[in-house]
Amino acid sequence: MGSLRSLFKGGLLMLVSMFALTAMSSSAEPVPEQKTEASSEYKVELQRNRDYACTQCHKDTKDGMHGAHSKAINPNNQLPVTCTNCHGKITPEHRNGVADAMRFNEDVFPVDKQNQVCMTCHQPEKLRTALWAHDVHILKTSCASCHQLHPTKDPVQGLDQKGQIKLCVDCHSKQQQQYQKEKETP
Repeated sequence: MGSLRSLFKGGLLMLVSMFALTAMSSSAEPVPEQKTEASSEYKVELQRNRDYACTQCHKDTKDGMHGAHSKAINPNNQLPVTCTNCHGKITPEHRNGVADAMRFNEDVFPVDKQNQVCMTCHQPEKLRTALWAHDVHILKTSCASCHQLHPTKDPVQGLDQKGQIKLCVDCHSKQQQQYQKEKETP
């Protein structure tokens, strides 16, 4: 009788243990479905501001770029346009006047070097279609001579035909005056 009782207790204990294990496994959190690398849920996005290092010193642009470039996508890497896309790889020495930061519409860099930066994104065919003057000036005048690079709105892009002609006349009048001054100076 004692061994029958022990056998019953052992069976009962085993039955309770199996019931408890079954209940625990059914209440456990479901295992999340493994995603493949091709899934869009695993797309990595940069969280920090790419222009942060630049805007710490250049306080006038602390809010970042304005205008068309602020929302532009670099066609070469499909990422937002950053300061270094146009101004190049900059060393700390640029603070001491080393010319490693591209400066537009200044004599630090020749016109063709300045315009090469613009042409990495802006295709000559589209510029030619937009306004014939692009072809005429591309080798002699920097793009920044007419276009402002960081404003909320580039004033040149809103000019009507009359305004474009005035821009031409204003600039060429200055050139004519400079030419006359140089011609008259012995």
